[in-house]
Amino acid sequence: MQVLRDKLTKKNLVIPIAFLLIAINPITELLEPNYEALYMSMHYVLYIGGFILGYEAFKGSRLYLLPGIIIPVFWHIPLFFNIGGAYLDIRIVEDLSLYFGGLLAGSTLWSLNNASKVILFVLWMMGDSVLSVILIVGWPPYSNQVYRFSPFTVSEELYTGLIMFGIMTVIFIYIVTRMLRSIFKI
Repeated sequence: MQVLRDKLTKKNLVIPIAFLLIAINPITELLEPNYEALYMSMHYVLYIGGFILGYEAFKGSRLYLLPGIIIPVFWHIPLFFNIGGAYLDIRIVEDLSLYFGGLLAGSTLWSLNNASKVILFVLWMMGDSVLSVILIVGWPPYSNQVYRFSPFTVSEELYTGLIMFGIMTVIFIYIVTRMLRSIFKI
């Protein structure tokens, strides 16, 4: 992976570092097991923070896209989702790996054509839509009904799914607006 030293500026580092500090700190870590929506929101914050850092300051091989995709998928498999929510030491590993996964994925953008970027974006939105619908309908494997050690209840899932839809909508509007501005030179 190539570090773009001229891009390692305060301006380019502020958001990725702020996102990391927002998600990994004692207060957030103590609250996450009590609020599934916060736990899920921090997944977005971490991955996007790493993604921005990777995009702004690194050039990585296309092969880095694979772990950049596998890492967040892994942590959203019900068993691992619940383990991360239940155990602080695992959650720290999860948080750091989500940030690193975002960094890896972001570092590959320079090497992808626009069609690939759009396809990846659509797949991400589809995957998150499926997961949010699963949570909205209250599918038990994301709760303590299936995994007794899980700190999350089925009753939290509706709110978590709706929060996910809200976050995805903001991301969608931002990305589409940026694409339209670049196409039409606005």
